[in-house]
This record gives sequence, C-alpha cells and structure tokens, in this order.
Amino acid sequence: MNRPLCILTIDDEQIVLDSVQKHLRKEDFRLLNALSAKEGLKLMDENAVDIVLTDLMMPEIDGLELLTLMKTRAPRTPVIMITGYATINTALQATHLGAFDYIAKPFTRSELLSVVNRAAQLVRASAGRTGPEPTGTVGSPSDLADPRTAGGVGEYGWKRLEDDGTVVLGVKRSFVESVGRIQNIFLPAQGDEVRQGGVYLRIFSADLRSHTVLSPLSGAVMEVNERVVGRPQALAESPEEEWLVRLKPSKFEFEMKELGL
Repeated sequence: MNRPLCILTIDDEQIVLDSVQKHLRKEDFRLLNALSAKEGLKLMDENAVDIVLTDLMMPEIDGLELLTLMKTRAPRTPVIMITGYATINTALQATHLGAFDYIAKPFTRSELLSVVNRAAQLVRASAGRTGPEPTGTVGSPSDLADPRTAGGVGEYGWKRLEDDGTVVLGVKRSFVESVGRIQNIFLPAQGDEVRQGGVYLRIFSADLRSHTVLSPLSGAVMEVNERVVGRPQALAESPEEEWLVRLKPSKFEFEMKELGL
C-alpha cells in the first residue's frame, strides 16, 4: 500500500475534530472529518477509508450503533472509539462489538499517535495478505461468537508485579493453544500508553483469524519483549514464561480493586 492511509474522524464536537487534525496533520495520513454518524457513513461510501475514529456518545446514532453499522460495510477497517467516559464497561462493550481500541478525551498527541499508528500497522500488514476475506478478521461480526477474541479483562492473560514497581504482562497457555500456529504478533511500542480494558495484544493465526487480549492495567509501556516479536512461535513454546510488555502502571491500586483483586 503506497498511498497515504485515510483516517475518518466522526464526532459531534468541532473541537475534537480540530484536535485530531492538529495532532495528525504533519503525519502521512489523509484526514477526513464528519460532525455526525450519517455524514461519516456517507464519507465511507465515497472514500477508501482505512481507519475510523468515532465518538462514543453522539445524538441520533451513538458510537456503538455506528460501530455495528460500519462493520457490516467494512469489516476489516479498524475502528477506534473516542470516549469521555473511560470505564472498563464502555471499553469492553466497544471491543466486543469489534472496536480496535479506544482513547479517552482529552487526549494528547502521543496518546492519539500511539493508537493510530498501531491501527495503521495492522492495516498495512493486512494489505499485504492475499486470498479471500477470512472469517473472524479484525472487528468482523463473527468475532462476537469467537471465545478466543477479547474476552474479559485479565481472562486470557497473566500479570506479575516486579520489585521495581513495574508489571509484566503475558498470556495463558490455554489461550495460546486455542490460537494454533501463530503468524504475527502486534504489541504496543515502548513509550505507548495502554488503558485497562483496551487491546494490548493482537495475534494473527495461520488461518488469518485475529485474536486479541485486553490489558488488565493502564500505564506506560517501558519495554517490549523483542524476542517474541521477532519470533512469535516462542510464545507458543513457553507462554507462561515469555512476558510480552513491561508497564509502569498509572492506577495500580484502583484498577486492581476494579478487577476485584
């Protein structure tokens, strides 16, 4: 894919559209804006949109309803939810409906770039694949029935508190075995911010199905296990020994209580 990726932002607040434009205008993206869900759907029909940013709370059609409509039109298009109500419940609901991830208002340039660049990486990787549209691809309706996709916060992963106060995250053997042969792994980059309930791990299996795991905690990514990124099969060989990311948690005690721990 040689052309700049097209990003559509849908929000009923002009200030949010202006903020996205300000943060992304120097990047190699084509940017489209819409002040309503109807306008956004019209732009999707008229343009080759690669990534969608949409507000969660809008009049007439809210973000979750819009997400469902968009997934019938473009099941492979990553959808990032923008919300001022950054709770586990809204994040999980959006994820189960097929959202790629979510970002809370007000967001910084680095927070926006982090999630947009991860979605862009996924789009570019998917563009290199050939063959028919696989079932259960990113955000497709069939994901809703796939028990390996998303799940609850902490359901498929493990976490370990280190002596220095950081937390390393990994995935359980049962999850990895359900995936089968791993083709690609997508993780946030060092310096990225992840949020509790947001997708932090996305695995493509050999049959091109997408499998995701939600982060149990919010925080900054201090380190990524490059050995696993460079050789994904290492995760299948010893999932309970191979950590994936090291976080500096930002709300550790509060979020542990949210998880009932």
